Amino acid sequence: MFCKKCGNPVKENTKFCPYCGHHVAVDNYDYNNKKIAGLFICICGLVLIAIGLVLYNNQNSNYYFSEVNRTPEEEPKTEEEETTQTKGKYQTSIIYDHQYSGMEIETEEDAVTLIQKDSTDQKNACPKEMKAIEDRIIKNYGIYAINLCELDLDFAEEIEKVIDKIYNEYPEARGYITNLTLVNTTMQENYIAAFMPYMNFASSNTTDGYPNVIKTQVLLNTRYFLNETRLESSVKSSSAQGWFPKNATKSSPVAHEFGHYLSFIAMMNSHGLDSILLEDASNEDTIMDILVDFSNNTFSLTMIEEAYNNYKKDHPEYQGTLDEFRGSISQYALAKDNNGEYIYDETIAEAFHDCYLNGENAVDASKYIEEVLKKYVSKVGE
Repeated sequence: MFCKKCGNPVKENTKFCPYCGHHVAVDNYDYNNKKIAGLFICICGLVLIAIGLVLYNNQNSNYYFSEVNRTPEEEPKTEEEETTQTKGKYQTSIIYDHQYSGMEIETEEDAVTLIQKDSTDQKNACPKEMKAIEDRIIKNYGIYAINLCELDLDFAEEIEKVIDKIYNEYPEARGYITNLTLVNTTMQENYIAAFMPYMNFASSNTTDGYPNVIKTQVLLNTRYFLNETRLESSVKSSSAQGWFPKNATKSSPVAHEFGHYLSFIAMMNSHGLDSILLEDASNEDTIMDILVDFSNNTFSLTMIEEAYNNYKKDHPEYQGTLDEFRGSISQYALAKDNNGEYIYDETIAEAFHDCYLNGENAVDASKYIEEVLKKYVSKVGE
């Protein structure tokens, strides 16, 4: 079973979670299964080891699960141990997964203030030039916290341009991502970038702990983003081999992750929910339904099928299958999980990535999928 509060696994008949102290004895088991599904991070199509390149011994890891796949016997690091860790080469000082309890939280403004304080408290040594870039992104695009301090300034500005282009085309997407941050990873977590739709960041000082503050994050692996030569080589090689869309650049992994983000917004709209920043008893079931939907790729497949049918209607001579339609985008658009099941949301993200890079020169499948994606994202607030 899993802790309802922090999502970590706990032994049967445990009364209190050994990680966060939450009283788990009265929690519903089915709810916790939903919670663990909700912690799914949709990994960037730019997972180098998933390419099957000899460089990484043909390892295959299409998903990344956060703290949740730690066994109950493994003791978590304390906050003191985390924050005093020695920062090595290609690492950031930022801890992206701090958790707080017993906080004074009543409004979304309280939640945003707490998210921003956690971010700013960790970057006292951040160069003022980088802080200026971060502040512009926060102000212009409604992302609450940006942590790119160790990044090269020119590269940070390049990423800013990626975000600017996306938000100019999708102004409805403002205000959902809470964090864009560099993250340290282990050798086993060999993704380039990732979208984390849900992380339980803070609970209130109320009797039931509600509302909870939820982070929605884009994570940039320091092993790549602080090693630009490796990143650029990996992306260009993968693009040349057709694994990623043509003309991919070192900054375009960010666009791929925003493809996942926009897909998640579309799913929220389909469930009639306009925010997951604050979770309480009134919306937690809907949030969990959305996260399960996102994890199971249900709505992603619905959008792809709609695009496929639109294309066939406009091109009645087309005889290709749905998978052939998807596969025309890139090889990663046909990515599978460790159970051999298609990750349909990777098709959405790769289609968006292709359109971001190539515009009218993107493949037809990408353009038709983005048209459907844009339709559902535009329903924000309806």
